[in-house]
Amino acid sequence: MTISAAASPGSTERLAISQQMASRRRPIALYVALSLLAAFTFTYEIRLCYQRFPAWFGNHTAAERPFFVDTDGTGPLEVSFVVSAARQAGIKNGDALVSINGRLIRGTADFGEVMAAAHEGDVLRVTVHSKGDATDRTASIKLSNRMPQHNGPVWWTLLILNVIIVPLLCLGLGFWVAFVRPRDPLAWLLLGFLTTFAVFFNADAEQWGPVIRDLATIYRMGVEAALPISLILFGIYFPQPFPRTGRWRWWYRAAWMLLVPDLINLILVLIDQVGTMENRASVIGLDRFFVAVEQVQLALGLAGYAMFFAALVVKRWVETSPDARRRLSLVLWGTGLGLSPLLILDVVSDLKDQALEVIFPWWVFVPAYMLIALIPVTFAYVIVVQRAMDVRLVLRQSLRYGLARRGVLVLQILLSAALFILVAVLVTSHRTNPVITAVILGGGIWSIFLLHGLTQRLAGWVDRRFFREDYDAEKILSELGDQVRTIVETRPLLETVTRRIADSLHVPRVAVLLDSGAPYRPAYAVGYAGVPDVVFAPDAPTVERLRKEREPARVYFQDPNSWIYREPQMTEEERAKLAELESELLLPIAVKDRLLGFMSLAPKLSEEPYTGSDLRLLKSVAAQTGLALEVARLTTAIGEEIAQRERLNRELEIAREVQERLFPQELPSIPGLDYTGRCRPAREVGGDYYDFLELPEGKLGIAIGDVSGKGIGAALMMAALEASLRGQASLTGGDLAELMNRVNRLVYEASSVNRYATFFYAQLDPKSLRLIYVNAGHNPPMILRWNASGWDVRRLETGGPVVGLLRQSPYQQGSFDLARGDLLLCFTDGVSEAMNPQDEEWGEERMLAAAQACDGLAAAHVVTRVLEAADRFAAGAPQHDDMTLVVLRVLDHSM
Repeated sequence: MTISAAASPGSTERLAISQQMASRRRPIALYVALSLLAAFTFTYEIRLCYQRFPAWFGNHTAAERPFFVDTDGTGPLEVSFVVSAARQAGIKNGDALVSINGRLIRGTADFGEVMAAAHEGDVLRVTVHSKGDATDRTASIKLSNRMPQHNGPVWWTLLILNVIIVPLLCLGLGFWVAFVRPRDPLAWLLLGFLTTFAVFFNADAEQWGPVIRDLATIYRMGVEAALPISLILFGIYFPQPFPRTGRWRWWYRAAWMLLVPDLINLILVLIDQVGTMENRASVIGLDRFFVAVEQVQLALGLAGYAMFFAALVVKRWVETSPDARRRLSLVLWGTGLGLSPLLILDVVSDLKDQALEVIFPWWVFVPAYMLIALIPVTFAYVIVVQRAMDVRLVLRQSLRYGLARRGVLVLQILLSAALFILVAVLVTSHRTNPVITAVILGGGIWSIFLLHGLTQRLAGWVDRRFFREDYDAEKILSELGDQVRTIVETRPLLETVTRRIADSLHVPRVAVLLDSGAPYRPAYAVGYAGVPDVVFAPDAPTVERLRKEREPARVYFQDPNSWIYREPQMTEEERAKLAELESELLLPIAVKDRLLGFMSLAPKLSEEPYTGSDLRLLKSVAAQTGLALEVARLTTAIGEEIAQRERLNRELEIAREVQERLFPQELPSIPGLDYTGRCRPAREVGGDYYDFLELPEGKLGIAIGDVSGKGIGAALMMAALEASLRGQASLTGGDLAELMNRVNRLVYEASSVNRYATFFYAQLDPKSLRLIYVNAGHNPPMILRWNASGWDVRRLETGGPVVGLLRQSPYQQGSFDLARGDLLLCFTDGVSEAMNPQDEEWGEERMLAAAQACDGLAAAHVVTRVLEAADRFAAGAPQHDDMTLVVLRVLDHSM
C-alpha cells in the first residue's frame, strides 16, 4: 500500500505530460476528411467548368441546350429558357416535354444523357405537349455551338466571376481556414457557409452520368438548401457565441425552432431533386406538397436571413471591444451588400413563381449575382486581416509575408486571364471589322500593363498595411522599448511584455516567473484559465540552467535526450511543473549577474518551433525587460520607503543602491586586456554612466556618458540610456553610427526637453586590436602611447552632437588601431574640471600627467592614482560634479 501511494504522484505527472503531448498531435483523421471533401468539391468545380466552357478543354463541337427542363411543381417536366433555334421550331416556354429522338423523358437525367451525346449540327426531334392542345407535336431543332456570340461580354464576365472566381475564393478561404484550425467547429461552420455561395450560379448535373449526377445534385442542392441553417448557426457562433445563460438563452431556443423545420426541408428537397432527375413521377406528390407549403418555405428562409443579421446587430451593439465591433460591422456591411440584392430578387421570383432571369432585365440581376463576390472577400478581410479567428496567426514572418505577396501575384494572373478572355470574346464578336479588332487588342494590351502597375502598388500597400508589422522584428522591439521605458510599475510592465510577445509571435500562453525573495513564482500569466500554481526553488535544476547559461532553453517532452531528462537533479515533479506551464521555451530575464526571473512560452499556434530570429528577438526583449524591471523595482522601492522614512534621504539612498547595481559588477575576462571603471557621484545618485558589454566574437563594448543635471532625474535618464544601449547593441553589429542614431532617438523620446547626455561608445576587437567608436559630444577619450620620442596622445573626437537633444542627429564612426602597451583613458568632466578652494580647474593636462605617471600599473591602480591626484589638487573643496573614469590597458606580453 505504501509503495503504491508513493508511485501514484509520479504516474500522474507522467500522465499529464503524455496528455499534453497527445493534445499537440495533428488530427490526421480530420485532415483526411478535409482532403477527401476538398478533392470532391474541386472535382465538382472542374467538371462544372467543363460543362460551362467545353472549348477550354478542347471540346469544340459541344452543342448548346435548346432549352432547359424544369417543373412547375404539380405537373410534368416543362421546357424553359427556350433559345432562338427552338423558338423558331415552335417550342415555347411552359411546353410539357414528352420525348426526344423517340426517347421517353421520365426525368431530367434522360434529357441530360441526350444532350451529353449531342454535338453541334445534330438535329433533335423533340415531342412536346402544349397546354390547350389536344395532341402532342414534334419539332426538329438543329443544335448550335454551346458558346453563342450573342450572349455578349457582360454575360461571360458574369459566368467567369460566379463559376470560377467566386467558387475559388469561397472554397479556397473555407478549406484554408479548416486546414489551419481543423479542431475548431467554427472553421467547419465557415466552410459550410462559404460553400453555399460557391454553388450559387452552378448548372444542373443531369449530363454527368449515373451515380455522379446524383452525388453532384445532392452536394449542390444540399449546400444550397442548407443556407438558412448556415446563416442561423453562423449568426449565433461567429466570431464568438452568445452566452448560454441569462437573457441570451432565447437565441438558442429560437434557433432550434427554425433549425428543425429547416433540416426537414433540406432532407425533402434532396429527395425531390434526385427523384426529379431519375423519375419525375416518383416525386410528383412531394412536389405538390412543396407547392402547398411554398409560403412556409419562403418564411423559413427569410427567418434564417433575419436571424443572421439580427444576431450580428445585437452582438455589435453589446460588444465593448472596438476591434470586435469593427469586425462585426465589416461582416454586416459585406454580407448585407452581397446578399440583399439577390435576396430581394429571389423573394419576388418566388412570389411570382417565375425565374428571376425572366422577370428582371439583365442589368438588374447581373449586378446582383456579381455582388455575391463581396461575401468571400469580406470574410477573407475579417478573418485574415482583422484576426477574427486567429487564422493569420498561424502563418507568420517570411512564410506568411511571402504568401501574401504571392497572393497579389495570383490575383494579377487571375485578372489578366479574365481580361484576356474578355478581349478574346470581344475580338471574336467583331472579327469582320479589322478596325474594331485592332482597337480591342490595343486596349487589352494597354490594360494588362496598367493592371501590372496597379497590382505592384497593391503589393506595396499589403506590405505596409497588413504584414510588415509582424514581419519586422526591429519594429516590434522598438515599439516594445517605447512602451517599457514609460512603465514604472511591475504588473503593467509584465502585462505589456507578455501580451506583445503573444501577439507578435502568436504564442497562446505566456507566463513570467520572478524571484519573490526565495522561490520563483508566476508574477503574470496570459492565456491560462488562472495563474499557474507552480514554484521553482532558487536551486532548482531549471533555474540553475538558466542562471548558468543565460540563453533560452528549449523544452522537448517527447525527446528522451532533452536536458529535462539528462539533468541528474531533474525530478518528475519539476517536469510536471513545466508540463503545467505547457513550456516549449524558457527565456531568462537577467541583469548583470542576477537572474531576476524567466518567461515560459507555450508552443506557437502554428505548432512550428521557435526560429533563430524568434530567439534573437526574445533575447533583446528579455534584456530590455530585465533593465526595465530594475528601474521598476527602483521606483517601487522609492515609493515604499517614502511612506516609512524621511522622503528625500531614503529616496536617494535606495536610488544609489540600485544605481550601483546597474554599474558593471563583474567584468568579462578578455585575454590581453586589463580594464576597469569607477564612478563617484557628487550626490547620493548621479547622472554619470559607464558600462562594459560582452559582445559576439569576443568583442568588448565600452561606454561612458554624462547626463545633464543631477539627482533622481539624471539617474533615471542614465538607466534609460543604459537600457537603450543594451537593447540595441545586439541588433546593429558593427554599425556604430546607426546604433548612436537609435540611442539618440530613444533617449530623446524618453526624456524631457531640458535633458540630454554626452556619450561615447566604442567596440574593441581583442584579436586585431582595432577600436571603432562614436563620440556624441563627450570629452574626447585619450589614447596614450609611449615611443622613443616620449608620450604620444591621440584624442577620439569623431562622432556627432549629444544624444537626447534633437530627434534626428547625424553621426560618424571613427576607428583607431591600438598597439601593445597603449592606455585608453575615458573620463567625464567631473574629473578634468575638479576645482580647488581658489576655484582653479585641475584641467586635462594635469590629469594626463597623472595618468602618464602610472606607466606599467594595472588599470585599477591607474584609476585610483588619477582620482587621488584630483583629490589632492581639490584640497578638500566640495566635489561639484560626478567623477567617472574608465581605463583600459593593452597588455604587453613581451614584458
